[in-house]
Amino acid sequence: MQNRRLQGFLQRRNPYAATVFRLYVKLLASAAGLVCALALAVAAPATARPVDFELAAAGQARAASAGGALVSKQLTTPRRFNLVGMRWGGRAQADIELRVRSDGRWSRWAHLGSHASGTSDPIWVGRAGAVQYRLSRPLPGLKLHFVDLGRRALSSARPAARRARGAAAPPFPYVSRAAWGASACPPRTAPTYGEVRAIHVHHTVSLNDYTPEEGPAIVLAVCRFHRNSNGWSDIGYNMLADKYGVLYEGRAGGLDKAVIGAQAQGFNAQTAGISNIGDFTALPQTPEALSAMATYIRWKLPLHAQPLSGLVTLTSAGGSATKYPAGARVTLERVIGHRDTGRTACPGEALYAQLDELRTLVETGQPLSTLPTASVSATIADSNIAYGELLPVGGTLVSPTGLPVAGEAVDVQVNNQGRWRTVKRVTTDANGAFATELKPRKRSYLRVRWPGNATLHGASSARLLVHVSPLVNIDAPLLTGKRGETLAVSGTVAPRKPFVHLVLQQRIDGRYRRVGVRRVRVRQGHFSASFVPGFAARYRYFVVVKPDLNTDRAVSQVVDLKATR
Repeated sequence: MQNRRLQGFLQRRNPYAATVFRLYVKLLASAAGLVCALALAVAAPATARPVDFELAAAGQARAASAGGALVSKQLTTPRRFNLVGMRWGGRAQADIELRVRSDGRWSRWAHLGSHASGTSDPIWVGRAGAVQYRLSRPLPGLKLHFVDLGRRALSSARPAARRARGAAAPPFPYVSRAAWGASACPPRTAPTYGEVRAIHVHHTVSLNDYTPEEGPAIVLAVCRFHRNSNGWSDIGYNMLADKYGVLYEGRAGGLDKAVIGAQAQGFNAQTAGISNIGDFTALPQTPEALSAMATYIRWKLPLHAQPLSGLVTLTSAGGSATKYPAGARVTLERVIGHRDTGRTACPGEALYAQLDELRTLVETGQPLSTLPTASVSATIADSNIAYGELLPVGGTLVSPTGLPVAGEAVDVQVNNQGRWRTVKRVTTDANGAFATELKPRKRSYLRVRWPGNATLHGASSARLLVHVSPLVNIDAPLLTGKRGETLAVSGTVAPRKPFVHLVLQQRIDGRYRRVGVRRVRVRQGHFSASFVPGFAARYRYFVVVKPDLNTDRAVSQVVDLKATR
């Protein structure tokens, strides 16, 4: 009010002074508003909320450098993300590898588990803005699901593990749901309850270079993926453990209760699930994490009137992701890996090999006797072979000091249906070396495993992927023909396939261009088809076998044909 009176007086006596005064008042008001806005921003900073988003599959091309896999384009995302996974239509499964770009650099390729439910495992990547993937076969309707936690993932304040109170409360510290941010991943439905007769052990397949501060954010991101991409009610596991030995409360409903999770289809209502944050395919879990898991299991099993060791018989409820049909009775250890009941490689080769040590920790509270661990390698002459071709396999078995381990039997194993089986057993020579040959009939993983002895722990080699191409041949190929004449093409394909494709190309303007493709049924390994040249010209034709779950793409010999009038 006083400002308006003074402005009126100046306007009557000195219009120029009145104009200057008005500008001064506006400047003060603007400055005050800016200070007020800054004060509000400091007093109540905005908190970024987690966001999920999806992208359709990028364009794919077959790359010889990746063993014939389908490799996507490098896909830049519309916003940065912390976790990514995949889903698709149907029950098809594939070998999936993925890498991300962060701060201008690409990560290593990481393997993602593929499930018959049409989902992959999600992978924690820290903070990234681009992704690329490769597949052993096409997956229909493929989508990438991303979780962006915003500032949560970058927080340097890690919630402290707490010890709960109450008669049935765990007697060990853990990070509660509230502490890792479960309010941003509320369950869709109320919890349901079953019984706990055994414990399933998993791994999340996240990259292992996460920091202690990232643990809570990883759990929240996994929860959002399970809820928003898989369509589950809540995070799948009852408990999680990071590599630093910190435990995290999983699915809502009470840690002391028999909450039914989504950790192992067919057996969810009879077991509890604990997942290890990280990828333990090649690297073992840490002693701190094994100790933390053992502490949880030693509390959980007796709480439900179950012994700490021995065998238990469970009844499968069935499902596409389990190895056992509904009603099958399966006898298992009290502590088992996900792969013991599911069609999966989870919890990874290295962690699965540590389950005996974990069982000993659970039963006795003491680790296994400390023995040095041997090292076994596996080498193959070629990762791409033709069907029926012999594949040389070799390697060495050495002690931790590098000395050869002679006279020991090692198992050569293959895996093409989610389970390892021994196909050859060979003995190491005086130099610790071994060699043999295999005849793979389908695309398979290969490894060498040594069980160990009284002085050395056993070991497994890294797994190697062997690609197998079908043999396709054209019988008595025609080299000449006439325009308008029906020309027959026949041949064989092995292993047997339901269809092949006959491709016809014509030389036009100095280049061969495709002028026809015909799908041809195969009967007992034989096919027969025909084509009619439309012009007096040069042609060439060949037969293609498309890739499937068992073999790669293959092409017959290319036949040149001259059509005359």
